[in-house]
Amino acid sequence: MTLGLPVQFLVRAVAIVAGLTMLLVVNVRGVAFYLAWSLIGLAFLSEAASTFLYWQRGRTVRRPARRPPRG
Repeated sequence: MTLGLPVQFLVRAVAIVAGLTMLLVVNVRGVAFYLAWSLIGLAFLSEAASTFLYWQRGRTVRRPARRPPRG
């Protein structure tokens, strides 16, 4: 049951929580360090990309239709 939340939101939330947990639990050296920051960074980048697309689509929908020239 997803409680009405979009799947991509849940994926991003899990990636951030997993990355932060790895930074807290694992010794912050080596591959685990880079994997944890990669999870967090990818979650934020995908959120930024989806926000940008949402804004772009909102602009195209709200833009008034052009009227044909009179004459």
